[in-house]
Amino acid sequence: MAQETYAVHDPATLEPVGRAPVHGEDEVRQAIAAARAAAPAWAADRSARQAALHACAELVRAHEDELGRLLSLEQGKVLAEAVGEFRVGAGLLDHYAALAWDEVERLPDRADRTVEVHHRPVGLVGTITPWNFPISLLCVKLAPALTAGCTVIAKPSATTPLSTMALVDLMNRVLPAGVLQYRTSPGRAVNVALSTLRGVRKISFTGSTEVGTAVAAQAAATVKRVTLELGGNDPAIVLPDADVETTASGIVGSAFRNAGQVCMAVKRVFVPRGLRDELVEAMAEAVARHRLGHGVATGSTMGPMHSATQHGVVRGLVDGAVAAGARVAAGGGRGCDLPGHFLEPTIVTDAEVGMDLVDAEQFGNALPVVAYDDLRTTIDSLNAQDFGLGASVWSPDLDRAHEVAAGIEAGTVWINQHTQVEPDAPFGGWKASGLGRERGRWGLEEYLEPRTVNARPHTPTPHEAAPVPEGQRR
Repeated sequence: MAQETYAVHDPATLEPVGRAPVHGEDEVRQAIAAARAAAPAWAADRSARQAALHACAELVRAHEDELGRLLSLEQGKVLAEAVGEFRVGAGLLDHYAALAWDEVERLPDRADRTVEVHHRPVGLVGTITPWNFPISLLCVKLAPALTAGCTVIAKPSATTPLSTMALVDLMNRVLPAGVLQYRTSPGRAVNVALSTLRGVRKISFTGSTEVGTAVAAQAAATVKRVTLELGGNDPAIVLPDADVETTASGIVGSAFRNAGQVCMAVKRVFVPRGLRDELVEAMAEAVARHRLGHGVATGSTMGPMHSATQHGVVRGLVDGAVAAGARVAAGGGRGCDLPGHFLEPTIVTDAEVGMDLVDAEQFGNALPVVAYDDLRTTIDSLNAQDFGLGASVWSPDLDRAHEVAAGIEAGTVWINQHTQVEPDAPFGGWKASGLGRERGRWGLEEYLEPRTVNARPHTPTPHEAAPVPEGQRR
């Protein structure tokens, strides 16, 4: 019987670009069985894993153009950014393959015993990834998991499965059968199966706080390890001495990357009241330089938002803020004649805390600007909120910027930049923005289980030590 499939659509033209399988619990069980068969040999040979991951990285680079085009068509982002995701993914595969770490760590000896800590793979990992960065957010999980010796079942977003399928198929030219598989579904059947079936030992999830907490609750029944990279509502905090042009350029570059659909992008700007109008004007000039269009079209600097639902949410948040007294200072239109989910990068000024556009994670092409009078009160208010993924501080006075950054409750605080991440530095959220860390050695440790081996020498008892008379020996 043929496998049922569903259509995947281009968010710029609304036309179908491919089809993906409809998988369910039975197919997840089959994948678990294949992973179980592959696991012992994969976990046993670290040097073979390293060589395989380096080879996978080279394959990805060799095919980045066609892979990037596929990603652009199904997700909407411009082609250069889509190709960039695969370059990031290849870099992560190389980074973790080359990372130095000890499989066996010997602690200081005791008087009568030795203590070793053995770092072993956690087992089969289910990765659940979102539609905004389907490849880079997969590879930040995939690379350390495979390096650790885990096997992986990848579940991409229902609306962007094609690029993940293509990446897995490509890597499986190198990897042993069963080590890396994918399962796709237009609903949540695969998510539930990965989260509840006993054969999966860890879930690594990136997405909304709502879905992430549901996945964690499902995983709790079988005591799975869980890493959650969840929502954020990152503030950019502009200090009174900030350079307006530099700050505006940096904030716009972060806030409207991928049409604003970035978990760690600037989502709201807090600026001294006396500096607000000048900063808003500079930001408006910066967003006006964008050219909306099809992601694969020459000249496009910004594609559509990914879905009608997300477009409607952001449009509604902007309209609600305007109805409550805010003002659109730039953007607000479609900016493109194509039938897809387009929204110009939109700057909303005179916004205030209490508006949904400010307090909720809009995750799209709109940015509210809030004037503040007292910095300490502003930071205390931000720290009292649930999100704590990232934040940024903007000032030429680095000592003052570091002082402000130290008081912000977030997993990452940038100074005079926002959204830059490093392969060797931990990334993740505080509070409702997540559990665990990705990247660097911290990311690898999420896929390892420590086992303590505590040994003392066997000293024979007097009875054991007594010689056996020669006549009684056999």
